[in-house]
Amino acid sequence: MGLHQRTENGEKIEKYWRDIRNSGEGVPSRSAFRVSSAIAPLLPFLVIVELADRDIVFRLVGTGLAEHQGIDITGKRYSDFAGPDQVARATRRFEAAWKRPCGILSIHKEEYGRGVASLVEVASFPLRGDHEEMMMVLSVTPIGSGLAERSSSPLFLRPLSHIEYIDLGSGTPDDNDIVAGLNGATAMKS
Repeated sequence: MGLHQRTENGEKIEKYWRDIRNSGEGVPSRSAFRVSSAIAPLLPFLVIVELADRDIVFRLVGTGLAEHQGIDITGKRYSDFAGPDQVARATRRFEAAWKRPCGILSIHKEEYGRGVASLVEVASFPLRGDHEEMMMVLSVTPIGSGLAERSSSPLFLRPLSHIEYIDLGSGTPDDNDIVAGLNGATAMKS
């Protein structure tokens, strides 16, 4: 999909991720992630997620993002706000980025029940949980706003309008292969 110029927050979270990764370590541990002067300005829009039961669980959501979205999604699942096909693609991409390891840069539209929408950039980098859980740290940066239909749902996440992988020294996967693999698995079950 071509390279997207990352926001300053997206660049800062990558630098911080690289700084906490030990030499020879593929994915830094969640416990290496500490509040410091380097990361403090990003905290309001920082998210930590975990892959669990073929879904993504929001373990920590910054207060700035909760205020922007009008809902605190801490403890909620991606499937609470997105369709099953979106969840399947997201978990496959998450796994591919975690195993490589590499970062993910994506852009999508969020619609809020109050009739407002935002275009957001999400820069994601893998973390290893204390018990080897697949986790990621995300910097979510609103990059545009607009209107949406009012809805009883407080938050709806539209499919990605842009995705690219960030090379952290181990190369990047081909998103077409990831999505094709998913389509093949779906076709085999049908």
